[in-house]
Amino acid sequence: MSILPSSDRRRSPWLILAIVSLPVFIGALDLTIISAVLPEVIVSLKLPVKDYLDQASWAVNGYLLAYAISMTFTGRLSDLIGRRSVYIGCLILFMIGSYLVTAYDSTFLNSTIARFYNSVLGMRPPRLEERHLYLVIAARIVQALGAGAMVPITIALVGDLFPRGERARPLGVVGAVDTVGWVLGHLYGGVMVRLFGLHGDSLVDAFGSLGISVAQPSWETLFILNIPIGILGLAGAWWALSHVEGPRATGRFDFLGTLLVSFSLIALNLGLGASPDAVMGAGNINELGEASSGRGVYFLVAALAFFLLFLWTETRVRDPLVHLNLFQRRNFASASGTNLLVGFCLAIGLVSAPLLVNIRADSPTSDDIQQAALIAGLLLSGLTIPMALAAIPGSVLSDRKGYRFPTVLGMALSAIGFALAGLTWKADTSYWLMGAEMVLVGIGLGLTISPIGTAVINDAHEDERGVASALILILRLIGMTLAISSLTTYSLERVDQLVRNQSTATSGDTGEVIEASVDAQFYAAVQAIQELQFVGAAVSVLGLLAAAFLQGGQVKPLLAPASPPGEKRRIMARGDPGD
Repeated sequence: MSILPSSDRRRSPWLILAIVSLPVFIGALDLTIISAVLPEVIVSLKLPVKDYLDQASWAVNGYLLAYAISMTFTGRLSDLIGRRSVYIGCLILFMIGSYLVTAYDSTFLNSTIARFYNSVLGMRPPRLEERHLYLVIAARIVQALGAGAMVPITIALVGDLFPRGERARPLGVVGAVDTVGWVLGHLYGGVMVRLFGLHGDSLVDAFGSLGISVAQPSWETLFILNIPIGILGLAGAWWALSHVEGPRATGRFDFLGTLLVSFSLIALNLGLGASPDAVMGAGNINELGEASSGRGVYFLVAALAFFLLFLWTETRVRDPLVHLNLFQRRNFASASGTNLLVGFCLAIGLVSAPLLVNIRADSPTSDDIQQAALIAGLLLSGLTIPMALAAIPGSVLSDRKGYRFPTVLGMALSAIGFALAGLTWKADTSYWLMGAEMVLVGIGLGLTISPIGTAVINDAHEDERGVASALILILRLIGMTLAISSLTTYSLERVDQLVRNQSTATSGDTGEVIEASVDAQFYAAVQAIQELQFVGAAVSVLGLLAAAFLQGGQVKPLLAPASPPGEKRRIMARGDPGD
């Protein structure tokens, strides 16, 4: 039930949700905002792009990893000490990180790093330009620790603010806001920096005519803008959440469990080396392998060991980070499994469409590269924007038909879209056709966002909503990470196999090994990408089967017979037990 006090009923839950969703959107935007301008960041730090691009990519990868790690424990923290306190604290942390990104040339910070290397490590400190880069990466991690935490808290707030029968639509809105944020981040960053480059002097002159002196805008301006927006969000959240206090969990915070699951996620990321942003920009299959190359099996073994230790710990501590009996509940287990597979399917779409576009752009000219980037961006928009928009009708279907129908329908549409792509994606397939198939996949995946989130939140007890909200997001990210790494390995091996078969067929009976032509490698890569679409279709079918176990969730409006004359009061009844 809603926990707004009766004296404050005029403060609409939807208004509160809108206020707290603004910082969530900005945090999601910053997930990909720097990727479009990363080479410019390196150049502005006076470092050679070719030598430092891999290190600088941690400004993106580190953000994603910290974003995920912060979700693992802040949901539980908000269960223990309250949503408002944790949310505001995380928003302040995000603002501090945004400022620190622009303070990389701080004399104090750079001298502190130098003293740390000299006194603690006994090593010669990196040169000044390298220290600037490391400070940018560290500041991005601080940003992400705040930004990632706000998402599960906002999802948990939906459970606090809205009655059980009215949660599907607000959860669909939160899912759409988060998705649209990271979808638009790359575009927003590129457009804004381009705007600064073309009209920066005009902006400085315009402010100067008002008597305001401002510096020439650049990529740092993107992060400075987070601060006034964050202040507005902070004031709004302070007001909106002042009378919102959800149910508090009892017990202590599980520090050991938090450390173990964090180490497991870090080792998994290092072992798989899966970077969605780098992989999406790969120009061919070989670059795809380089972009997602991991650090070896040792990190994966460490990830598994930490995860098993985490499970063992959670069964023995009095107040675990995650009550594992959550997964004994039918809806929770079914929705969680489906969500993992949704992340897997999403990664296939995010990687395969840009990869095919980039492989086609065989010319090294700047114009062709820019044209390929534009087409790839449009195709990705065809996947992700419909996905975000479909979260809203998914919530309506969840209310009317229950959790199962929109989730099964969504996974079926995703399977059809991937199957059509597998049948039609050739070397000369129209981009319009590719885009239409990506739209179908995006709509399918988007329909699942609300019913999955609602099933998880409604199946969790009041004092477990923060943890449950975090699991929704973490499982999807893990699904994406596993997909990128495993499918990259598959693609590399499959292309090698196809090229070898082509060479063997060409050599005939002579036994002479003939080097594969560029055309053979091209068509082998296209065929491998086609096969990835069939993998997506198969995984979507698995998600459909997992979603088939969902039950309940349907909201049935009934007129109350005891209502006074002239008053139409509606009682919400649903097919699963209430709070």
